[in-house]
Amino acid sequence: MTIKKEEVVCLGIVLKTQSYKESDALVTVYFKDYGKMTLIARGVKKLKSKNAAACQSLTLSEFTFIPRNGLSTLIKASSVDFYRYLKEDIELEAYASYFMEFVLRNEEENQPDLDVFNHLKEALDALNHGYPPQLVYLLYNAYILKRCGVALQVDGCVRCLRQDRIAGVSLEDGGFVCLDCLSLRDKQLDKKTLKAFRYINKISFKQIDQLKISQESIDQLIEIMDYYVDEMTGILFKTKKMIKRLEKL
Repeated sequence: MTIKKEEVVCLGIVLKTQSYKESDALVTVYFKDYGKMTLIARGVKKLKSKNAAACQSLTLSEFTFIPRNGLSTLIKASSVDFYRYLKEDIELEAYASYFMEFVLRNEEENQPDLDVFNHLKEALDALNHGYPPQLVYLLYNAYILKRCGVALQVDGCVRCLRQDRIAGVSLEDGGFVCLDCLSLRDKQLDKKTLKAFRYINKISFKQIDQLKISQESIDQLIEIMDYYVDEMTGILFKTKKMIKRLEKL
């Protein structure tokens, strides 16, 4: 990314905020145009700070700053979407934190990718607009696998490539298996769950209204997708522990 010396204005999602010195903070943001960057927000911890609300984690804000390699200097910030409903619901906040943790840990500094920004924003918007959080979670996990270069095979059998007689999924090979290739190590699923598995790995958040999946199928798919993410990405999500605890309540 070409670093400019003059002020710029850009939309970004706050991934993390941490204290820095007495009244300052380090604000890690994924920007629409600049990717992941960390800003020094001077005086943001003071009671009279006009930038404090916009610099909170899980907030979509417009930032004016001077981009640099390393730490950049925040000039001013204003919130665009505070995601109030997510912050008021511990379950929704846990899922949102999971999405942000992926971007925080997987993306390199100063490497902009509009697809990353759009997927994160669409996932947070879907949660904020009341879509079932587990469904949003499934769609984002499918995106995580694609982003990590390990997209699942859902257009045919992962072993023989045939497109009919699909009977289950292979946890080892990452995708559909047909009845002829099905082994005892594979996960056999009913037709509705197999269809749902294909959809979540093919459609975008903009098509989420097309998904009509039973809770039984969602529970099965979460177990499967969690396994794929854990085994195929190598990322140990801290936020996943909170999600699992909330699922048991």
